[in-house]
Amino acid sequence: MDLDSSSATGKSLTTTAFELIRADILLGRLLPSERLRVQALSERYGVGATGIREALSRLVTEGLVDVEDQRGFCVSPVSREALLDLTETRIGVERLALSRAVLHGDVEWETNMLSAYHRLSRTPVPTDPVNHQAWATVHRQFHEALIRGCASPWLQRLCRLLYDQAERYRNLAELEMRSEPNLRDTFAEHKALLDAAMERDNEKLSILIGEHLTITTEIILKAGFDRTMGDVRVA
Repeated sequence: MDLDSSSATGKSLTTTAFELIRADILLGRLLPSERLRVQALSERYGVGATGIREALSRLVTEGLVDVEDQRGFCVSPVSREALLDLTETRIGVERLALSRAVLHGDVEWETNMLSAYHRLSRTPVPTDPVNHQAWATVHRQFHEALIRGCASPWLQRLCRLLYDQAERYRNLAELEMRSEPNLRDTFAEHKALLDAAMERDNEKLSILIGEHLTITTEIILKAGFDRTMGDVRVA
């Protein structure tokens, strides 16, 4: 880790540590329930103990890290029940955001959706770690573009928080999901979402986003996390 680069971009060491630890949790490099020892993380990321503790405290507020009295920090656990609750909550929040986007979205919203879908449609669905990040980035951008017209910073913030939590489950199950590439036509699903949004068809959009997120959850539960979580199971 080049600490000078953090200074050059105006990032504090705490922010640097926060971003690095957060990324490793979302990508499954730090596993659910794994103990987060400050000294080990300090050596791993090249950031002092104070910065690491502050970063972990910030991650507690995002629900990615838990803290226990006398035991310190650990990566938040996952479970089948938590994933189902997360999915149900995310569907409800995204439906609200999309309904407001249909009502308030302007030409800029439509343009951003079209541009985001174009990038997504030109990015192959990942079949190996090399091209995973490119697809993950444009996939996130598309979903953010869909709800950006809702005219509510709070709704957008909640959608991002729930998206991150869902992305962690997706990444933890990724190896199994890649082994079955024909389970779904992701481009068709995203195109249907785009078309319904452009047509301002809120009823159809509500149904489609519910189906889209539910399918992902069903695939994750079917995959299981045996390869990535040791004795911890969600299915």
